[in-house]
Amino acid sequence: MARQTGRAGWQHLGGPSHVLPSNAARALVNIGLVIGAERALVVDTGCGPRHAAEILAAVRSLTPLPLVVANTHAHWDHFFGNAFFRADGVADFWAHAAARRDMAATGESQRKAVSGVEPEMAAGDRPGTELVLPTRLVDADPVGLDLGGVSATLFTLGPAHTRGDLMVGAPGVLFTGDVLEEGAEPQFEDADRAGWIRVLRTLAGMGAQYPAMVPGHGRPVAAEHAARMADAMEAGS
Repeated sequence: MARQTGRAGWQHLGGPSHVLPSNAARALVNIGLVIGAERALVVDTGCGPRHAAEILAAVRSLTPLPLVVANTHAHWDHFFGNAFFRADGVADFWAHAAARRDMAATGESQRKAVSGVEPEMAAGDRPGTELVLPTRLVDADPVGLDLGGVSATLFTLGPAHTRGDLMVGAPGVLFTGDVLEEGAEPQFEDADRAGWIRVLRTLAGMGAQYPAMVPGHGRPVAAEHAARMADAMEAGS
């Protein structure tokens, strides 16, 4: 489904979309990149300035274009790198409106989670460690982003892994954040279990539009993976 590009570890998903794979040993997430003719969209920014610096360097190995960021939800490993990207000139940070509220409410308390991999971010006392909240919001209605000859769609399917999960659709590829997980167990701390099952059933029916789905962690999957996750959640409820 994905193949190596040979540059900075990216896997090409087809068309304008790429993924920088997660690394379980360092609690890193999958990073998405959708490249248009005028700008590029980065999906999630990692767990702090160290990780964000790696991500940005990898992005620049593929494109020099101005960047837009989408945060898939309000957990530390998906948005703690925002400040580093803002320092590089990014102005538009997109997220679900509920995710922004949760980032504001819980961001400081999440710092302790990165004390091992991002000690500066945990301390919050150096440039690039401030919490940068989304500046552009998605609510009930989908938002289309014109990247220049390429369109990305930001939308929600309802509460699932969190109450503010954002989907990022590109031609043939859907970045789902932690609503989908591959090779790891789903995390329910902030989840709506019944809602999550409903969202997974919806994703399972979207395979024709999005043959490749990129989970928050693990390898890209097909829509059938969402159905298997829903079955497992129902069996465990």
